[in-house]
Parts: sequence; C-alpha cells; structure tokens
Amino acid sequence: MTTTSAVSSTTIDAAGVPLAARVAEAPGDPRALIVAIHGGTYDSEYFHVGADSLLALAPGHGCTVVAIDRPGYGGSATVPAERLGFDEQSTLLAAAVDALRARYDLPTVLIGHSIGGMLALLTAAKTAAAPAGVEISGLGELWQPGIREMWGGLRGDAPAIALPAEAHASVMLGPDGSFTPAHVARDAELLRPMPMPELYDVVDWADRLPAVGASVTAPVQVTFAEHDKIWRSDDEARAALARHFTAGPIDVRVMGGVGHSIELHACAREYTLAQLNFVERSIA
Repeated sequence: MTTTSAVSSTTIDAAGVPLAARVAEAPGDPRALIVAIHGGTYDSEYFHVGADSLLALAPGHGCTVVAIDRPGYGGSATVPAERLGFDEQSTLLAAAVDALRARYDLPTVLIGHSIGGMLALLTAAKTAAAPAGVEISGLGELWQPGIREMWGGLRGDAPAIALPAEAHASVMLGPDGSFTPAHVARDAELLRPMPMPELYDVVDWADRLPAVGASVTAPVQVTFAEHDKIWRSDDEARAALARHFTAGPIDVRVMGGVGHSIELHACAREYTLAQLNFVERSIA
C-alpha cells in the first residue's frame, strides 16, 4: 500500500481480478467500513474532491472508506471488455467487497453514485452476506424527457465514449449558484471515458429495476437531486423507484438546489454528513 497524505492506494483481489482503490482509514478502532462505488465518466477520485468529500470526512467519524476504481476506469482500466457490463462488474465488485470485509472485519455499508448506485444495488444482492446498508444517489426509474433516447443514440461499436467537458458539466451540475467555477473545473479534471458495455446497460436500467429492487434485503437510502437533468425527482418519480424495494426498508429523500453529481456542489459537506448519518443508523 502506497500512502500519499491521509489517502492511500491499494489493490483488491476480486476473485483473481485486481481492482485499484483509494483508501482512507479511520484512526483508532473504526466502527464501520464504507465501500464507495463511483458513477459513469468518473473514477474513485470522485470521492476525494476536497475537504468536504467522503474520503476526507469519514475517517473522523470512525469510518474507514475504500473507494474502488470500477472495472474499466482508473487503475482498473485493464479489466477485459467482456467484464464491463453490469452483471460482470457487480460480480467483481461483490468479490471485492467480500475481500475487504475479510481484511477489515467491520460492518459494511455501500455508497454509490449514479451508475455506481445501480452497481451498489446489484452488488448488495451478490455479496456473501448482505451489507448493513446501501446509500445511493444519481439514479431513478423515470428519465427526464429525451435523455434515455440521447444516451441510447450514443451506443455503438467503439470501446468507450468520451464526452466534451462543457457538455458534461452542463448535465452533472445544478442551477446557477449551486456550484462555483472551481466545481466546473474539477468536473473536467475528473472526466473519464465511459466503457461502452456499461452504456448499453444503463440505457436499459429501468427495465431491470423491479428485479434489482426485490433482491436487496439491506436498508436502502436513496437521495434524489432536486435538479437532476438525467432522472426525474418529483413525487411520482420517487414513488416509482421506491415501490420496487419490497425485500427491505427504503428511505427516499430529496436534496434541494443541486444537480446530478451532488458531491460537486457547494453543499457537498451537507450531503456527505447525511451519508455518514445513514451509516451510523445502519450499523446501530
């Protein structure tokens, strides 16, 4: 493990496939392990964007955080293309979570953003034991008008798609005043190509959501961004998502004044503390 300040890098053996990760370990006797799963077009650095981020704040709250580079991204970019669809990715992530549990022997909560939230749900149904909880944001069932068709139109034979930084920020961020120019610049720095296999699967996400929701027994907290430009966040949209979680408790919330990538807004600290509060409730 190579340490740079409070955040270290590590490699996780996911059933024979190495996955890279960023780690921030809590001092003393940690009370929980958080496994963070980033969304599409980002890697694990998404959870280390500043003093208000999960990797920065969680250790002070007694939580060790491992933010995984998903297959196809960052230090895990060499995972073969045939393992980059949702089913294969979630199998690898479940193996990684099981390995991390063996390493740390702590109650474990999954936190996922956007596609990472979808994969957190799929992973929670595949781990050897159910996690203590799953907190997700940046996903839903009901798309904003035209967005599913737009993403569907990007599918093709290329190994990945690269989105222009300006267009990316316009979708990921919320209304004027909810973010700063520094957040726009940070979004551009974090931007990564999206592997094509997961683009195919995200377009079909709503079709598989009923089965996914019914398979998750752990408590789930879903945070909708009020101004998400990909997913609707109105009452109907929140109810549509929640109705699928029949095997365990679900809490659906709305964070006001923000867009899709909540962690890249001025209220990032408020959201991170809400995530940590969910962890506390999950392990109590």
